[in-house]
Amino acid sequence: MRPYEYGDDLADEEYVLALHRVAARVRTGRSAGPAAALGTLERYADGGAMRAVLRRLGARSLPTLARYEPDIDDTTRIKGSALAALAREVEQVDLARLPEGERALLRVLLDWGRRACAEGGALRISIDGPE
Repeated sequence: MRPYEYGDDLADEEYVLALHRVAARVRTGRSAGPAAALGTLERYADGGAMRAVLRRLGARSLPTLARYEPDIDDTTRIKGSALAALAREVEQVDLARLPEGERALLRVLLDWGRRACAEGGALRISIDGPE
């Protein structure tokens, strides 16, 4: 996993994962004050880790991630209850047994899933397939 900026080179097997803040449609319980900035918060190129972890663990261990893996030249978005499900699935995986790249990917997805649950629908993940 490495930080990614638009225009950076990608390998054929790499996905770009991004965490976005979107306008929340539910009350968050925030006190009055300026609204949080909308847009992309973090963006990473996965170095081929998503395909590797799905091959290693399969759709049985990570059904949400397998369901949302984008087709080539496509983008998928994970939001709402799917983010909560993804976080629960990743929590069940023994990260210590995975290679570093796959472990880093699942740690990022777990962190993003937990943050999204805490923020009440204001965050979503996008996964861009290889170009």
